[in-house]
Amino acid sequence: MSLNKSHLLRTGLLAVLVLPLSGCIYDTAIYVIEGRKHNISVSRDQNWFWEDTVNLSLIASRMPDCLESLRIEGVPRAAAVELYLPPQEYVEPIHIAEVNKAYYAISTASCRVQRFAGKPDDLGQHLGSFKELPDGRFDFVADKAAK
Repeated sequence: MSLNKSHLLRTGLLAVLVLPLSGCIYDTAIYVIEGRKHNISVSRDQNWFWEDTVNLSLIASRMPDCLESLRIEGVPRAAAVELYLPPQEYVEPIHIAEVNKAYYAISTASCRVQRFAGKPDDLGQHLGSFKELPDGRFDFVADKAAK
């Protein structure tokens, strides 16, 4: 085999081996509560480019005291994560995240993230959405009506 054909064969083989990795996703968007050390963030990952779902992690962070997350698998990639500030009728201050018609309580006071059994009666003020933007970036987009 000539040197040019061998080089072309190796280059083609390398391209085929790298192709499955080209569509992988791992990104994070952050909602800042109070400074960069106190926030709620959503990380998403996708293992294979042909998948139309992602795995999400809802993360409560109040550093250096606590950091906790809950993983949600198989969420449609196009789904947004809606974030709400409910009336503070709970034992501790929380935020509510809606993910694909499921609801999660996120507390940065105790650093817990847990799923509600059903939809809460009052979601409260819509703060914004964690979502993929038209340019492909994943970001938190604040609701224009939110204070």
